[in-house]
Amino acid sequence: MNQTIVAVLLAGVTLLGAGPRRVERGDISVKCPMTIGGSFDAKTTALTGTVNANGGSALDGSLAVDLRSIDTGISLRNDHLREKYLEVDKGAGFDKAVLSDITLKGLNVEAPDGKGSFSGSLTLHGVTKTVGGPVEVRKAGAGLRVKASFPVNLHDYNIAEPRYLGVGVKDTVQVDVTFTTAQ
Repeated sequence: MNQTIVAVLLAGVTLLGAGPRRVERGDISVKCPMTIGGSFDAKTTALTGTVNANGGSALDGSLAVDLRSIDTGISLRNDHLREKYLEVDKGAGFDKAVLSDITLKGLNVEAPDGKGSFSGSLTLHGVTKTVGGPVEVRKAGAGLRVKASFPVNLHDYNIAEPRYLGVGVKDTVQVDVTFTTAQ
């Protein structure tokens, strides 16, 4: 009986505490509302990174997205997004978006399970700003399944107003991220 209780406690405590958790699979969708109504999604699965509990509510590590992989479903729009607005060819600081300094609120970092919120430093287009929003963490086999979302104001990151033939994207887009982790 005591062995069973110890095993259950260890399993719960070591979800993040046993070592770094690396992103195994990620899905990112950026909802881009249009100035004339409607919207489109820019999507990618190119999420990488590692996070590790470091005590308190903070996580060590970072999550990165290869911005060259974003797909809007239309090749001309992809080219404009990558080359003219995100300027991915400028290299470091422009070809990736990186979330670091992640803090969880309402969740135990050592054994997260449930709903809460997060904040972190998002580096995008060479600019770093604080972002935050709701997060849900659930067990997924030996790893975790994480769902989070947050708004991004394009002007905050010095991204030019996306416009083509008089139609554009509104100033704020919504980022939805889902990923699983493994040790």
